[in-house]
Amino acid sequence: MFLRLFNSKNVYSAVLIPIVAILFWIEPLKVPVSLALIPGEGMMPLYTLIIQLFTGVTIWPVVAGFVLVLFNALILSLLSYEFQFLQHRTFLPGIIYVSIVSSFESLETFHPVYLATVFVLLSVYFIFSTYHSKNELSSTFNASFLLSIGSLFYLPVLVLVPLIWIAIFVLQKSDNWRLLVIPLIGLSLPWLLTWAILYVFDEDQTFISSILIGVKTVNNQFIFDIGFLVISCFIFLLSTLGSISLINSVSIRKMSTRKYFIILYWMTGLCIHSILLFPSTGLGIIAISTVPVAFLIAHFFMTGKRGFWREFIFFLFALTLVANHFLLFEQI
Repeated sequence: MFLRLFNSKNVYSAVLIPIVAILFWIEPLKVPVSLALIPGEGMMPLYTLIIQLFTGVTIWPVVAGFVLVLFNALILSLLSYEFQFLQHRTFLPGIIYVSIVSSFESLETFHPVYLATVFVLLSVYFIFSTYHSKNELSSTFNASFLLSIGSLFYLPVLVLVPLIWIAIFVLQKSDNWRLLVIPLIGLSLPWLLTWAILYVFDEDQTFISSILIGVKTVNNQFIFDIGFLVISCFIFLLSTLGSISLINSVSIRKMSTRKYFIILYWMTGLCIHSILLFPSTGLGIIAISTVPVAFLIAHFFMTGKRGFWREFIFFLFALTLVANHFLLFEQI
């Protein structure tokens, strides 16, 4: 019954996304704290430009972060609606996204990763749109351009850059050599334009120094926290179960669905490598890595019979996220 409520096919189940978000965000919304910039994570030019709007206030950064989480969850759910790579149309991926991200108290603010995630999700939309499309050149350019803008809010987004070329080989059959060059143009334009504008205002050295600080700063201490380890193990288990259910149903899945999930697997792998190989990657990467993971977990809970064990696992997963939010995770 608990799983059936969240996995409803009814469009009105979308209201569960803000309800779940409010349950997690109620405390920071009631008692907001001042926005604190994390060295290496909150220093990219587009983010620093926007946070100037919140100077001297405490409630609006929290409200902005809350709204962005809801917006990202909605886009996430609409992706599954648009490309139909889940068993049926549901808002369960959005609910899972909100629950995982909001279970970490350090992310309950106007974190730069939420703005970046908007552009990452839009980039994924255009990546998926290249499958058997006549507009593959424009869609590839849009995907790389949006991903580049996202990196100007949150630098670790650059770890997803290889996804553009991976998608070209997985989703597209065209032998047009321009497809290999177009991503370079799309990725470079936002950075060149930003640098040119800052150069005019004599702020280009600040731009360069902020990037160097972002690369050198150690932000991955969270991987040793008990809360993160518990949640990661649970998510890994559910993602594995989701992968097994996907493999078991591969014979009845459309070819496009299989290829979409290949892209999602690559996206997960790139995020994991970012955490393990680059110490500058902070807790915000969770908001990006949760995007593909949410679809895998949703696939597990949507397939097969809704028996006692599936209901129990879902309830235990929800309980673990709540415990992580209120008991396990230490502020960074």
